[in-house]
Amino acid sequence: MKRSNQIGWAQVRGGVFIFLALVIFAGGVLLMGQKTKMFVSKGTMRIVMSDVVGLKVGAPVWLAGVDVGLVTDVLFADPKNNNQVCVVIEVETDAMKKIGNDSKITIKTRGLMGEKYVDILPSQKYSEKPPTVLQGSSVAKLDDVIQKAGDSFDKVNSIIDGINQGKGTLGQLTKDEALYKNVAQLANEMKDLVVTINRGEGTLGKLNRDPEPYNKLINILTSAESTLQDIQASEGTLNKLIYDTMLYDKLTSLADKSIQAAEDVHSLNKKIMSKDSTIGLLLNDREFYDKGLSLITKAEASVKAIEEVTVKIKKGEGTAGKFVNDKALYEKMNRMVDDLDALVNDFKADPRKYIKFSVF
Repeated sequence: MKRSNQIGWAQVRGGVFIFLALVIFAGGVLLMGQKTKMFVSKGTMRIVMSDVVGLKVGAPVWLAGVDVGLVTDVLFADPKNNNQVCVVIEVETDAMKKIGNDSKITIKTRGLMGEKYVDILPSQKYSEKPPTVLQGSSVAKLDDVIQKAGDSFDKVNSIIDGINQGKGTLGQLTKDEALYKNVAQLANEMKDLVVTINRGEGTLGKLNRDPEPYNKLINILTSAESTLQDIQASEGTLNKLIYDTMLYDKLTSLADKSIQAAEDVHSLNKKIMSKDSTIGLLLNDREFYDKGLSLITKAEASVKAIEEVTVKIKKGEGTAGKFVNDKALYEKMNRMVDDLDALVNDFKADPRKYIKFSVF
């Protein structure tokens, strides 16, 4: 039996269906590859956290708001030793270079459905070899926020109950009638005071109604302004004190000289107090001080001895005392000196009279 060479409509439909299926499959592969970045080079990183707040495998990873990877696994890091959870992520190789130890890693929620994702803040450094293990930061849970809000509401309710019971200042303002009356009376008195001021009564009323104090104040300010203008325009002492820099320069120079003089005095004082100088030795040498003290003691003893001798001489005691106080002895000594002087003069005039020399 001869085979027909004609292609039937059923075969054409089958071929078209298969072709369309292949096109759809190829498009799906491309779309899925683009969504999951199947054809992009990736690297693996581990994030250790205390709580992942319901993060699941397949959750996206964002780096500065850019989708750069996804979560591939969630497991306990070391269940025998701690309760930390390890999140394994796949990140694009280029994006990994902007992730470092200073990156802040948290788990956040997006959308109304509460989809979790890993949010990473880029590192300040660009690293060719990024770390493989990073530490994540825990975020506040909704339950914790609700609990804190409940605690805050409880405190507010407690304060309101205290106010209703008359506790504290607000409570007394609410419940104490006497305090209310005092406040009302004070308000009435303040009202009366304001009415009195508006009428121009009293000091405040006169200040409020009478323009004379205001005019005087304006005149004083005007006079002060005029005086300042005169000072600025004139060449007197005040103007020179304000604008002339020569006085400032002189004062600065005087201050510099004073500082230099103080330094010189300090240097001189150091030299004087130094043990190398005479005054320094006089002030600091203990041995010299002891010798000086001993010398002063001896001098004092000598002065006392001289005073005692002087007293004895005045009293006529001893040879010196008699010599000083005995007039007869003085006259005898005077005559002896005169006789001795006459003898010397006579000897000079005629020595042969006293010296006889004979050979035989």
